[in-house]
Amino acid sequence: MTRSRQWVVLSFLLLLLGGLLFAYKVVVLGFPPLPHSTGEKWIIQARLEIHPLEGPVRASLILPSRAPGFMVTDENFISRGFGLTLEEELFRRQADWAIRRLRESKILYYRATVIRDTLDRRFADTPDFPAAPVLDEPWGAALKDIVEEVRAESADIESFAAEVLDRLNDAAPGENIRLFLSATDSPLERAELAQTLLAGAHIPTLLIHGILLGRDLQNAALKIMLAVHNGDKWLLFDPQTGRPGKPDNFLIWYRGEEELATISGARLEDLQISVKQRMESALDMAALRTQLKDSLIGRMSVLELPVQTQSVYEVLLLVPFGILVIVILRNFVGFTSFGTFAPVLIALAFRETELVKGILLFIMIVSMGLLFRFYLERLRLLLVPRLAAVVTIVVLLMTAISIVSDQIGTETGLSVSLFPMVIISMVIERMSIVWEERGGAKAIREGLGTLAIAALAYLVMSLDILAYWVTVFPEVNLVVLGLIIALGRYTGFRLNELSRFRQLAAGSHKP
Repeated sequence: MTRSRQWVVLSFLLLLLGGLLFAYKVVVLGFPPLPHSTGEKWIIQARLEIHPLEGPVRASLILPSRAPGFMVTDENFISRGFGLTLEEELFRRQADWAIRRLRESKILYYRATVIRDTLDRRFADTPDFPAAPVLDEPWGAALKDIVEEVRAESADIESFAAEVLDRLNDAAPGENIRLFLSATDSPLERAELAQTLLAGAHIPTLLIHGILLGRDLQNAALKIMLAVHNGDKWLLFDPQTGRPGKPDNFLIWYRGEEELATISGARLEDLQISVKQRMESALDMAALRTQLKDSLIGRMSVLELPVQTQSVYEVLLLVPFGILVIVILRNFVGFTSFGTFAPVLIALAFRETELVKGILLFIMIVSMGLLFRFYLERLRLLLVPRLAAVVTIVVLLMTAISIVSDQIGTETGLSVSLFPMVIISMVIERMSIVWEERGGAKAIREGLGTLAIAALAYLVMSLDILAYWVTVFPEVNLVVLGLIIALGRYTGFRLNELSRFRQLAAGSHKP
C-alpha cells in the first residue's frame, strides 16, 4: 500500500471502529444515546399461601428463565423457617421450599426485577417431529379431514398453524371442528386442542405460559401462548385469537404442561402474581445489563473509573473535540492564532469562568501583561529569565484580580486562577514578538483569532450531548481521530482566501 493511501485506510478504520463500538453499546447493551433517558423496569412477585395438612411439606414454584426480550435480575425469596433449593437448567428453573413440619399457615414470596433485553433469544430447544395422535372414532376421521383441508389451503407451517387457529376461533366452525370444541371449556384446553390438530400434521408445538407486564397489576393472570416450530425457529400464536407474534410486554414465565406451583403435605390456598412498573434511568439499566452479560465493551466507559478520577477524564476527553475545531478553523477557514493548542486550553478555562467573563479576563490579563513585557524588553533580558518574569507577572496579576474581585463581592475574578498561566504567558511573549516584527495590527489580529478559536471550541466542548458521549461512549474520540486524519491532508483553498482572489479577479478586469 502506498503511503498516500494509508491515511485513507487508517481514517476509515478509525471511523468504522468508533461507529461499531458506539452502535454495539446502543443496540446490544441498550446504552441510551441521549442523556436523561429513562426506561421501564418491573417488580414481579409471586405469593403462595399454604395451609398445613400432615407430614413434611414441599412447595415448588417454577421461576422465569431465558425470557426473550427480557432479563430477570435481583431475585429474592422470603420463606422463614423453610429450606430453599434452586434447580437450574437452560430453559427451566424451579424453587423448592421444604419444611419437616408446618404448624400454621404460611406465605411464601418470590420477588424479582425484570428489565428489557436487547436480544431476542430462543426460548426452547429444537424439538422432534411428533407422531400423529391416535384417536377414537369419530375424532380420528375428523382429525384426518381437518389436516387435509387445512394443508390444501396453506403454503407452509406458519400459514397452516394460522389456519387451524382461525378455524378454532371461527364464530361458525365446521362440523369437524365443532366435534373437537364440544370437549373444551378453558383456554388451556383450547390450546391443547390446537396442539392435537397440529400434531396430526406432525408439526411440533409447545405451550408457553407468561404474564403481560403492565403498570400496576395486583393479580396478574397467566396467559397461554402456543409456540409452533417451523423447522427453523419457534413462532408464537395467541390460541384465543389466532393472532401471530409475541405481545410486546409478554414475559415468558415457563414452558410445557406443568402447573406453576405444586404442593405436597399442604394445601395451596392462594397463588397471586403481582406486577409493579417503575421508570428508572436507562443508563443504570444498561450498566446492569452489561454486568449480567459480563461485556468487556460495555465496561469501556469513564463511569467504571473511581469517582474522583471521573471528573478529570470527563474534561480531558472533550479536548479532541476542541482540537477538531482548531483543525477546521485553521486549515479550512484560515484563522490564525498564537500556538496550536493554546486556544483549547483557554477554552477549558472558559468552562469555569463562562464565555463572556472569560474573554474579558483574558483581554485584561494579556493587555496588562503586554505592558510589562514591553518594559522588560528595554532591560534586554535573556529569553529564559524574560519568560520567567512574564510568568511571575501573570501569577501576580491573577492574584491581584482575585483579591479585588473578592473585595467588591463578585465571584468572576475568583476563577481567574483557573486560566492556564503558562499558556497565557506564552501568548503574551508571542504577541509581543509579532508586534515588534510584523506590527501591532498583525499581533492584534492573531490575538483576536486565538480568542475566536477558543470561544468556538468552548461552545462545542460545552454541548451537553458531547459531555455525555465522552463519558459513556469514549470511543467517539476514535471517530474524532479519524476525522482529524482525514482532514489532515487537505491543502486546498481556505475560506479567508476567497476575498484575496476576488480582489485579484476584480483587478484583472481594470483597463
